[in-house]
Amino acid sequence: MLVDENRLKGGKTVATDYEQLMEDLRTGKRESLSVDPADFMAFHEAYMGYEYRKRIIGMADLDGHVVYHFDKDGKATN
Repeated sequence: MLVDENRLKGGKTVATDYEQLMEDLRTGKRESLSVDPADFMAFHEAYMGYEYRKRIIGMADLDGHVVYHFDKDGKATN
């Protein structure tokens, strides 16, 4: 499990399980996944190891945020 442990809330470390979030995209539990620029490298590490990564499609905003969707049957779910 790859996680981003650099985020702090209330003095506690909050881990983000990007592998699980991408799996939730694939299975339809989530419609999208938003990644902030500060978290991109942690996400990218999980993304590169994810079996279905070629079906995870991202759209970047001007401020560096990226919103990902899962491409089902050749059609993005966005």
